[in-house]
Amino acid sequence: MASMQQRHVLISMVRALDKLGSAGGVVATLTIWLLAITVTYDVVLRSIGAPTLWASEVSIYLMVAMAFLGIGATQSVDGHFRVTFVRDLCPPVVRTAFDLLSLAANLVFAAGFTYGAWKLVSFSILLGFKTPTILEVPMWLLQGLLLVGGVLLILANTRDVLRFIMEGHKARDGKSSSEVI
Repeated sequence: MASMQQRHVLISMVRALDKLGSAGGVVATLTIWLLAITVTYDVVLRSIGAPTLWASEVSIYLMVAMAFLGIGATQSVDGHFRVTFVRDLCPPVVRTAFDLLSLAANLVFAAGFTYGAWKLVSFSILLGFKTPTILEVPMWLLQGLLLVGGVLLILANTRDVLRFIMEGHKARDGKSSSEVI
């Protein structure tokens, strides 16, 4: 069992990680608004017969940004798909084992994904890749969204691990089958 001082440190770390995840969510939300403005602008110009050349391209980039910048915030509110009906039928000791396995697998996946994104960004910087489109955006900027999203996902998963250390299987009990739609 963690001492009161250790528990206080863990709670502080969880709060800090929550704030980082929320910051990613705020940026993702702003990106959604920017996407809406871009599409609306293009629709208005198309309706008067003067479409833009760049709006479709920028819209795709903004959708990618929205998805990856919001990934940590989605994890923080337990918004990713998870099947828990077998876990929920098990006794607490088995739920604990399932949760540990799930958290470890999530963290390994997020770390592997982030490492792959890092290698991709590094490769694109090294070779100076640009998009073969009218804007010729450096690929590392777009691929960097994957990298940032991976880091945000790692931070959100780390927060979940810390919550698990503090609360055990109960940290995930309230977020399971009761939310089935």
